[in-house]
Amino acid sequence: MNGLKTTSGLALVACLLTASVVAEATESRPNIILIMTDDQGYDDYGFRQAPMQTPNMDGMALNGVRFDRFYTAPACAPTRSALMTGRNYLKTGTAAVGFGAEGPHMDEYLLGEAMQDAGYATGMVGKWNLGLSDAELPSRRGFDQAWPIVQKEVRSYGRYTHFNAPFFHNGRYAGIEDGWQVERVTDKAISFIESNKGAPFFLYLAYAQPHEPWLCPQEYQQKYIDQGIGPEYAMFMGMMQQLDEQLGRVLDSLETNQISENTIVLFLGDNGPTPTTRILEQKADGWFRQTGEFYSLNEEEWARRNPSGFREKKATGWECAVRNRLLVYCPAKYTPRVVTEQRTLVMDIYPTLVELAGGKRPPYVSDLDGQSLVGLLEGQDEWEAQDYFTSEAGKPQSHRNKDSWSYRFTEYTLPLDQRSSCFYSGDYVIVNDEGNWSLFNMVEDPQQRADLQSQLPEKFAAMQKHYYAAFDEILSDPHAFSDPVQELNVTDGREGYLEMEAIYRVKGKNSVTWANTYFHELNAIQELKVDVLEAGEYAVTLRALGVPAETRIRFEAGTSSNEVDLVQGKKFHPIGRVCLDAGEQTFAFTLLETADLKGVGKMGLYSLSLKKY
Repeated sequence: MNGLKTTSGLALVACLLTASVVAEATESRPNIILIMTDDQGYDDYGFRQAPMQTPNMDGMALNGVRFDRFYTAPACAPTRSALMTGRNYLKTGTAAVGFGAEGPHMDEYLLGEAMQDAGYATGMVGKWNLGLSDAELPSRRGFDQAWPIVQKEVRSYGRYTHFNAPFFHNGRYAGIEDGWQVERVTDKAISFIESNKGAPFFLYLAYAQPHEPWLCPQEYQQKYIDQGIGPEYAMFMGMMQQLDEQLGRVLDSLETNQISENTIVLFLGDNGPTPTTRILEQKADGWFRQTGEFYSLNEEEWARRNPSGFREKKATGWECAVRNRLLVYCPAKYTPRVVTEQRTLVMDIYPTLVELAGGKRPPYVSDLDGQSLVGLLEGQDEWEAQDYFTSEAGKPQSHRNKDSWSYRFTEYTLPLDQRSSCFYSGDYVIVNDEGNWSLFNMVEDPQQRADLQSQLPEKFAAMQKHYYAAFDEILSDPHAFSDPVQELNVTDGREGYLEMEAIYRVKGKNSVTWANTYFHELNAIQELKVDVLEAGEYAVTLRALGVPAETRIRFEAGTSSNEVDLVQGKKFHPIGRVCLDAGEQTFAFTLLETADLKGVGKMGLYSLSLKKY
């Protein structure tokens, strides 16, 4: 009996000690806020671009650790995929911006999941841009609370609605919120911080600003017009100032909640800048609409916005597209410094945050391409920069196979000599700009003015060889250019949602755009891959616009085959009921008849909704 008491007592002591250690570890682990902006370039800061005022960003740059040779992908979804996976985006299943090719493979272990597994409360607010089917939304990929900016009917739209933006909350449409998107996003971020200040939290705050169309309150724009800045460039500067003020609100909330000394804030742009914006006008009801007109910064304005003189713009393989800044701010933990010599990558953020959180990577997931920045944050200089291949994605290129099907995601998806890509190694970069090659020393010539391929032919040949080897290594990854597989999930009585632009193969004349698909001849076929979670009978509705008269299609799924007449002038078309087994399968659409074969080429197929009976 005494022995039992002793054992019980030791167990109690052990439990108390373990609980104490866990509590101490939990208390000492930092809160982490990861802030990403959209199309904010290397020089889009007040300290680089007068008279624009961004005092909060400038303060983070001055009083934090600033990485000035920090590289992203050339565009938004690719960078976000690399950020959330810690891997080169081309390996993850992300193959483009839009076109049904944004989401990482469902077996990728995303940063939110890693932080959850490390014991963190996780939140996401803002622009997600990594897939739109139910399973791809942030609430299903590692975030306890998620408020992505996503439209209800066509989820591809809405992210750049800077005024009166639509939101989802934890996988369900939550409605339009009045006012400036940047302010509503910040409201939600601060609410998450206040709700989780007692435990370690990870917040991914993804602003859609300053992505075009540039838009801000009139008084912000007028401030810069009064200083001699043209109206569209003044709109951009005002937009940046408004964004900076919201950043200030987030930083102030850390002070108010007395957690600033144990909260690490990271701040970065997702890619380089663009000089062009769509022009908007405000309607009588207060909403904004596109005018169909565009404006591009003139030479003087672009020189002001890009004082470093980096070459080209976003969505290319040149320096202006991929070089950015990373700011890491926590004065209580890190001594301010500027990291100028070490080349770092967006993939380095993932292992950095997991290390700070005390997490571990499961052995069954793919290896990371990034490396932790913790040593550099702590003042060390030792760093071995990794070689880096990246590319502007463009529209996925289909490949017609011997079976007469054209497959959208294969080794031919990214035709290198038709895209702009680059490969960094050591001090050099080799650029393949649609088949035009060049070589630069980036330490001596960051503006990429002096092509060295003729002066250094051996170096050029070696770099070209490594460029192709790096791409071959990417292609060997099982997730690279893999077919999108959308998940049909109807738990809790919800309707399932699938995006048509995620079709993986077609037969006959078809086309795919950023957000929908088109038929261009009779008997053309489009096929989706779908993972059905629950077997049963489903009612299917197709969203299609621009339907000509007497248009008939066939929908095949599982053992069901339905032929349906679409109704001219309608946008939602009942397809009937289908019986589906659980598991991965193919959904197919075939154009059977139409009274206007030319007009049917303008009939856009957008999405499917499915309700289980």
